[in-house]
Amino acid sequence: MKEERNDYSEDENIVELVDDEGNSFRFEHLLTFEYKGNWYCALTELKEAREEGEEDDSEEVAIYRIEGDEENEQLVQIEDDDELDEVFAEFCAQYEDSEDADEAAMLDGEE
Repeated sequence: MKEERNDYSEDENIVELVDDEGNSFRFEHLLTFEYKGNWYCALTELKEAREEGEEDDSEEVAIYRIEGDEENEQLVQIEDDDELDEVFAEFCAQYEDSEDADEAAMLDGEE
């Protein structure tokens, strides 16, 4: 999946990706992080079109490796299961730390 355009704003953290067939998907950006010399981006797909009464509390996380230089970055799917398991564990640790830090800052009156 490639990043077609980035509707990213500080308030919404929304990224729009387009697959090889031209299908567009909107994701919320969760975290960009470095692990073992590579950069990764964690996203979760937005569930905008829920039917009335439908509830889905599960949140799936998609993690992509960022490749290329600053002017030509691409999100690349991680094919290796072992790499994906390691990167997901690192994402969980870093995301938990960042969420705890955000909650602590709000309790201290900072934002």
